[in-house]
Amino acid sequence: MTDVKTDLRRRSLARRDLVTHDEAHAAAAIVAARGVALVEQIAAKAGFEAPIVSVYWPIRSELNTRPLIDALANKGYRVALPVMHKVKHPLIFRDFTPGDDLVKGPFGLSEPAEDKPASDPDILFSPLAAFDRKGFRLGYGGGIYDATLAELRPKKRVTAIGVAYACQETDNVPTEPHDQRLDYLLTERELILPV
Repeated sequence: MTDVKTDLRRRSLARRDLVTHDEAHAAAAIVAARGVALVEQIAAKAGFEAPIVSVYWPIRSELNTRPLIDALANKGYRVALPVMHKVKHPLIFRDFTPGDDLVKGPFGLSEPAEDKPASDPDILFSPLAAFDRKGFRLGYGGGIYDATLAELRPKKRVTAIGVAYACQETDNVPTEPHDQRLDYLLTERELILPV
């Protein structure tokens, strides 16, 4: 299973790395608009007055979520960024407002400082290496988002949204019992409701 996942991850990330600057810029704008509309729809359906929305801060060739963060903040949503403190352990989520300084975390990621309030999100946008239409994601191998959702979902209703380029889609993501399904997948081409 590990070799299959490693090979799929490598191939999918290689495709993602081929996305041009112009394509990436256009995709970020599309995903920001669709992401805000989806948050509004989820909040209305669930009766959330003010949902806490976690959005990842992009690294490497990940689809750029900074326009989504800005758009959500401009609409008045409370935005939180994930903070990674240990592999295979749940994330912590700290409040973030565009313009806040970020610090380098222990794994080299840009994260809110420890003095920012922590809270559990109601809606969570997740990065990924590959995805399928059943709602399964292949991450980077650390098991962090699976551990996070496994901890959050028994405590509260959490909507998980995978964010990726359409080129990262695969027919079938190999799964294991601990793998958590996503509720939606958002690409520059479409919003996918897993079946």
